[in-house]
Amino acid sequence: MKNLLFTLVLMTSAVLFAQKIEIKGVVLDSLSNTGLQSATVFAEAKKDATLIAYSITDENGAFTISGNTSVDSLVFYASYQGYKEFRKELFIKDNREIDLGKISLSNQVEELEGVLVNAKAAPIRIKQDTLEFNAGSFKSKENATLEDLLEKLPGVEIDKDGTIKVNGKKVNKLLVNGKEFFGSDPKIALKNLPKEIIDKIQVTESKTEEQKILKEKSDNNEAEINVVIAEDKNKGFFSRFTAGAGTDERYSLSGIANYFNKDLRISVLGAGNNINSPGFSFDEVFDAMGSQAFSISRSSNGSFGVNGFNFGGSGDGITTSQSGGINISNDWGKKVELSANYFYGGSETISATQSRRETFLPDRSFINNSSNDSRSDGFNHRMRAELKVRPDTLTTITFTPEFNSSQNQSNSSSNSIASNPDGSIINDVETLSSDDSESTNFSGNFYVFRGTLGKKWSFSASGNLSLNNSDNLNDFNSTRNTFGSSPSTEIQNQLIDQENNIRSYRIAPKINYKVHDSLSFFTEYTYRNQNQENIRSVFDRDSGTNLFNQAQSTDQEINTLEQRAVLGGRYKLGKYRLNLSTGFIRQSLDNNDGLRSFDFEKEFTNPYLNARITKSFGENGYLSLSFRNDISLPAANQLQPAEDRTNPQNIIIGNPDLNAIKNNRVNFYYSDYNWKEQSGLYAGGSLNFVNDRVVASTITDENLIRTTTYTNVDGVFNSYVYVSYSKSWKKDNSKIKVGSGLDVGYDENKGFTQNILFTTKSTRINPRVYVSYDIDDLLDVKLSYDPSFNKTKFDNAPFQEQDFTNQQVSIDLTTYWPKKVTFGLRGEYNKFGNIEAGFDDDSLILIGSLGYSFANDKANFKVKAYDILNQVIGTRRTVASDYVQDTNTLVLQQYFMFSFTYKLSTFTKKKSENSIIFMD
Repeated sequence: MKNLLFTLVLMTSAVLFAQKIEIKGVVLDSLSNTGLQSATVFAEAKKDATLIAYSITDENGAFTISGNTSVDSLVFYASYQGYKEFRKELFIKDNREIDLGKISLSNQVEELEGVLVNAKAAPIRIKQDTLEFNAGSFKSKENATLEDLLEKLPGVEIDKDGTIKVNGKKVNKLLVNGKEFFGSDPKIALKNLPKEIIDKIQVTESKTEEQKILKEKSDNNEAEINVVIAEDKNKGFFSRFTAGAGTDERYSLSGIANYFNKDLRISVLGAGNNINSPGFSFDEVFDAMGSQAFSISRSSNGSFGVNGFNFGGSGDGITTSQSGGINISNDWGKKVELSANYFYGGSETISATQSRRETFLPDRSFINNSSNDSRSDGFNHRMRAELKVRPDTLTTITFTPEFNSSQNQSNSSSNSIASNPDGSIINDVETLSSDDSESTNFSGNFYVFRGTLGKKWSFSASGNLSLNNSDNLNDFNSTRNTFGSSPSTEIQNQLIDQENNIRSYRIAPKINYKVHDSLSFFTEYTYRNQNQENIRSVFDRDSGTNLFNQAQSTDQEINTLEQRAVLGGRYKLGKYRLNLSTGFIRQSLDNNDGLRSFDFEKEFTNPYLNARITKSFGENGYLSLSFRNDISLPAANQLQPAEDRTNPQNIIIGNPDLNAIKNNRVNFYYSDYNWKEQSGLYAGGSLNFVNDRVVASTITDENLIRTTTYTNVDGVFNSYVYVSYSKSWKKDNSKIKVGSGLDVGYDENKGFTQNILFTTKSTRINPRVYVSYDIDDLLDVKLSYDPSFNKTKFDNAPFQEQDFTNQQVSIDLTTYWPKKVTFGLRGEYNKFGNIEAGFDDDSLILIGSLGYSFANDKANFKVKAYDILNQVIGTRRTVASDYVQDTNTLVLQQYFMFSFTYKLSTFTKKKSENSIIFMD
C-alpha cells in the first residue's frame, strides 16, 4: 500500500508540474461582431489528436483554455452550432501562452452552399439547456462500457451504488436514443452498453412531459441522460455471454443480446448465479462479482435490487437468483413511438441472524439476545410499456401501462431471551412461522396535451388507474415463557389469512396561458380516490380444529379522497426565474369494519404553497431555493383500533383520532462548474418542519410485553446539507482527479416510552475525500476515505447517549499491461465504532481478477477471487430512540472462480451517398 501511494504521488507531481499551455481569445459572429456565448473551443495534439484542453466561451464570447502537455504542436478548434468551424495549427515549443485575439465565425449555410463539409467533432457542446459530450473525444480502455465513458466526462460522478450525478445533480433517468432501456433503472445500460457504439452523451434537466413540450425549465434538481447511438452502429447486432464456475459450488451465468435497426431496438438478457448478484450488472474486470465489492460491509450481503425488483427478501444471507428480460422499442414514422419490456426475477435466500438489543425505559433497561434462521423462495414478473402518439403538431398523447405479479414462500424459526442487566432472565420466546403470499398489481398512466395555433393557450390532462391485490397466508406458532414471581407460559398457535385490495384513480386537468415568453399562468385541479379493503382472518388452532378469532380479525374498508386546486404562474426576468403556485388540499377518510363497530370518518383541509426561485450566473452557475408544504394521511394500520398480536411480545393497537401529517419543506441547491479549471463546486440541502407527525407510543409491562399505539406530535425537524468539490488535471494521455465532500444531517424526532414524551437529537457528519489517476490503456486507480461521525442525545429520557465513529478506506486498481492482460484489485477496509464485545468490529475485504483477451478481443478468460483475506462480516449497529441493537448475519464467504466471456457483434456499414452532409 505504501509503495502504491508513493507511486501515485510521483505520478500526480508529474501531471501537476508538467509544461503548461494557455490559449485565450474571443469568438465573434462575423456579421454582427458580437460575442458567441457557449461556443466550444478545444485543442488537440497534432500527432495523434489526443485532447489536451477544452472549454466554452462566456457571455461575451471570451475564453481561456489551459492544459499540461509535452507536445510541441497543437491544432486549435472553435465551433458553434450553425457556424463554420475555425481551425488553426499552433506551434508551442517556444511560446506556451498564446493570444488568438478575435476569432470570427461565419454562418454555415451562407458559406457551404452545397459543399461537403467534415467538421471536427467538438468534445462538448451546449445547446440551450442540453449539455452534449462527444464520446470519441474521451479516450477509455478497450472494451469500455457506458459506465467507463461517463466516468471520463467532466462533472460526472458515479457512486459505488451506481448513482450517477452530473454537476451535483442526481440522474433519475437514462435513455438510449430517447427511449427507456429495460425501464428507468440506469444500472443495466451502464454495465452493458459498449462505448464503441456510442456517439454522444446528452445531459438535460429532468422534466415532465409537459415541461418538455412547453420548453419550460424543470422544477427539480435532477438530471436526465440520453445516450445517442452512432449512426453506423445503429444497424446491427452485438452481444456478450459469460459463464463462470468456482469453489464451494459457486457459479455465475449472464448474457445480453441486442439488435438495432434504426428506430427498431430489441434487447434480451438473462442471468443466474448464487453469488448475491443481479448478474446482468456486468463489470468488465470482475464480471458479476464486481457489483458486490463495495457493499459487502454496509449491508448483510443477501439482498440486491435492480429495475424495480428486490432479490433476497429480508436482506440477509445468501441468494441464488435467476433473471431474464426483453426490451423492445420502435417508431412508426414521426407520429407513433412504442417501447415495452418484460422482466422475470426469481430467488432463493437462506439467512441467519444473531442480535443483541438493549432497550431503555424511564425506570429500567433490559437486554434481548435473539437469533433467527429463515429460507425464502419467490419469483416475480413485470411488464411495462410506453406508447406516445402525436396525431398532429399540437397534440401529444402518452399511455404507460405496467403489470406486476409475484409469489413468495418463506419459513423461519427464531428464539429470544430477555434479561435484566444483571443477567437474570425475564422471559424467552420461540417462534415458528411459514408464509405463502402472492400479489398482482396493475397501473396505467396517461397524459394528453393539446396546444393552440396561437401558442397562447394549452390544455392538458393526466391521470392514472391502479389495481393492487395481495394475499398472505401465515402459519404462526409461538411459545413464550415468563419467569419471576409469577411464572407462566403462553402458546399462540394460529393460522392468519390476510387479503388486501387497493383500487385507486386520479385525474388532473390543467390549463396554461402564456402572456409572453417571460410570463405565464396555469390552473390545475387534481381529484384522487382510493378504496382499500383489508380482510384479516385469524384462526386459533385447538385440538385439531380452526376456531375463528373475531377479536383479532378485521374486515376493514377504507375510502380516501383527495382534492387539490392550484393557481400558479411563472415569471422570468433576466437570469432569474420564479415559479409560484398556491391553493388548497382537502382530504377525507371513511373507515368501516364489518366485524366490529370501528367505524369513523376523518376530514382534513390545508392551504397549499409551492414557491421556487432560481438564478443562473457565470458560464455554468446555478442557484435555486424552494418551499413546499403538504399533508399526508396516517397509514391504515395506524388508524385501525384493533389488536394485532402477530408479535406476541408487541401488541399493536391503532388510533382513529390521528390527525393528518403536515410537512413544510425548504430545499436549496447550488452548482458551478468551471470549464477552464476543470473544477466543480456543488452544494444543497433540505429542511423539513413536521407537525402532527405520527409516532409510536409504547408501554412495557413488568414481563416485557409491549403495547404500542400511535399519537401525533409537533416540533419534529429533519435536515441535511451537503457540499462537494472536484478538480481534474490532464497531461496528454494521463489524468488525475481529486474530490472531497461533506454531508451533515441533523434531526430532532420525538417519541414516547411509558407515556413519557422525549426528544431525540441526532447528528451525522460524513466527510469524504478521493483521488483517482489514470493513464490511457495502462492504469486506473482510485483511493477514497469515508469516515462517519454519529452522535445521538436524548432529552427528558434516561437513555444512554450514543457517540461513535465508523471509518472506511477503499481502493479500486486496474492495470492493462501487458497488452491483452487485465488485472484488477478492489477492496474496502471498515472499522465500526462502539460495537458490543463479541461482535466483529472491523474487516478488510479484497476481491481480485486476472484476465486475458484473445480472438481479436472477442474472448476473455478470467480467474477471480472473492474476499481474498476471508474477512467478510455482517456486523451493523442500529441506534433508535429507545434502543441500541448490534446484529451479525450470515454472509457470502470466500470463493474463487474461473470465467469465460465471448462477445459477438455485426454492424451494417453505412453506404456512401452523394449528398450534402453536415457533421458535428
